[in-house]
Amino acid sequence: MPRRRSDPGQGSGPPRYPGTFLLAFREAAAGMGWHIRRWAGDMVECADADGKDHVIGLENLYRRARRAPREDWPGLVTEFLRTVRLAEAEDSLPASLDPVAGQLLVRLGHPLKVIPPAARVWSLPLAGTALCVNLVVDYPNRMSYVTEQLVTDSGRPGGDWLEHGLANLQARTPADWFRVMHEESGMLLASVGDAYDSSRALIVDRLLPEATADGYFVAVPGRDELVVLPVTAKAMPHVHLMKVLADKSYKGVPYPISDEVFWVRAGTWRPFPIEVRGQEVTLQPPPEFGEIMDRLGPAAEDMPGGGSAPGQ
Repeated sequence: MPRRRSDPGQGSGPPRYPGTFLLAFREAAAGMGWHIRRWAGDMVECADADGKDHVIGLENLYRRARRAPREDWPGLVTEFLRTVRLAEAEDSLPASLDPVAGQLLVRLGHPLKVIPPAARVWSLPLAGTALCVNLVVDYPNRMSYVTEQLVTDSGRPGGDWLEHGLANLQARTPADWFRVMHEESGMLLASVGDAYDSSRALIVDRLLPEATADGYFVAVPGRDELVVLPVTAKAMPHVHLMKVLADKSYKGVPYPISDEVFWVRAGTWRPFPIEVRGQEVTLQPPPEFGEIMDRLGPAAEDMPGGGSAPGQ
C-alpha cells in the first residue's frame, strides 16, 4: 500500500508532531546516511553513517522548526543532526579545564537526566528553585558540559570555576545586551541571542548594578529568553505582566526552562508566585518581600494593576 505523506511509517511518534515534520526528519537523516532504528515517543534512536548510535529528542527540535517555513525543515533538521554529531565526537570534552578557561561559561536550566557516573556533569542547585547551574565549555559551533571528573582533576573546587564562568559571561556581554520592552514599567528583554541570555539572569546584578538595592524580578521561559524588571515603585503595578509573558513563551520556545517569576536579590532566588485569570491577578510575595512592600507604600498596594502586556 502506498505510504501517505502524512504517515512517515509505523510507530512514527506522538500525534503532536505533524507528519511533515517527521518526514523532514526522515529526509534529513537519509541525506546524511543515518539509519532510524526506532521511534520512541518524543525520542528517535538513530545510527549515523559510521554506525555510531544517537538518541535525538524531538520536542526542542520541533519547537525550533515550527518557527520556520515548512519547506526549510529538512535543512534545519540536517544542520541540527550535524551539530549533534560534532558535539558527540570523541574530542568534544577537553582533557583538562585550564587550557579552555577562557571558554568556560554557565548554563541555567533543569538538572540533566540520569547519566552514567563517568559522564556526570558538574551541577549546582539554585537554592529555592527547581533549577540548577552547570558549567560548559563554549565552542564556535557547539558546547560541552563540564563533568564532575574534570573539576576533580583540576584540583580546584567547582565554586572557583563557577565564578570564572560567570566572569567570562559578564565579559562577553555587550553594553547593549537588552532592549526596553515596556516603557511604563522599565521591563527589559535580553537580546544578545547567543544561547546564553537566560544564563545572564545569574549576573543581572552585575549587568545592572545601579538598581540592585531591592533586586529584580526575572523570568526565564527558555534558554534564549530573559525578562528583567528592576524592583522599583513604577514597576510594581506591572509585575503580573511578566507572568503573562512567561506563560506564553514557555509553552512554545525551544529549550524551555520555567514559567515562573522569580525575585532575585543579592544572588538569592525566591519564587514570586503570580496567578492571572482574565482580569483577576493573585500574588503571593515571599515573606522577605514584605519590608519592600511596606517601604514602597501605595505603589506596592497597586501591584496587580492594569496595563497591557508588552508586545500587545
